[in-house]
Amino acid sequence: MRKQRQNKSKEKLENLCQIISTLDSIRAFRRIEPRLVKEGFQSIKSGEITQMWNTIKHDVEKIVYLPMEIPGLPSLMRSTAFLKLLTPLLSLLMIAALTFHLPYAKVFPAALREIFGHQAVLPIMVTLFSTALITYITVDQTIRRRVIKYEESHSGKFSRGKERIKNVIEKLIVKLTEELKRNNEDFTNYKMQLFYKYEGLKVIKESMGRIIKRKYPLYTVICAPEPNR
Repeated sequence: MRKQRQNKSKEKLENLCQIISTLDSIRAFRRIEPRLVKEGFQSIKSGEITQMWNTIKHDVEKIVYLPMEIPGLPSLMRSTAFLKLLTPLLSLLMIAALTFHLPYAKVFPAALREIFGHQAVLPIMVTLFSTALITYITVDQTIRRRVIKYEESHSGKFSRGKERIKNVIEKLIVKLTEELKRNNEDFTNYKMQLFYKYEGLKVIKESMGRIIKRKYPLYTVICAPEPNR
């Protein structure tokens, strides 16, 4: 029974961390299905926390569904979704084509060797995969640039909503800290990676990316044992 209570406590702590990270991502205009955000709040089984969701539900939906308001963007998003499914499939076919050109390909049935063993198959698959991947990256970056441009030109449209989401995040951080203390948990076991800094959190790492540099930092944080001054 005691172990079961401990597991439930840990699950609650992990859910709180996940909700904080999700809301922070939405503040940074990352799109997450509102239904999943709502389910995260409901998983805590607290009337107070459910009420927090009710205060920001409209703001979350407004940010998440923003791309649908930008002319031409919905069709680009559909293309991206298709390419996101197509690219892994082509990568598997390319690997299969490559495999059947290797020395041990003779272990495969003759019919398959006939299909994948043809000299033209491998370069065709490599070309198709490369084209799909480059197209996916290009379209995805185009979407991101157009969304950023729209956000910058309509910054006032979202400022109040983002502030309300920030206030809820900081209330959740207080709840998380209280739960960590009550359960005598090690704060360092509950790290989060966020786009913004918040009251009640301690930054233990700041990263701009290793290979591909970002224009903004990501913060690895934990709850501060004592409130920030």
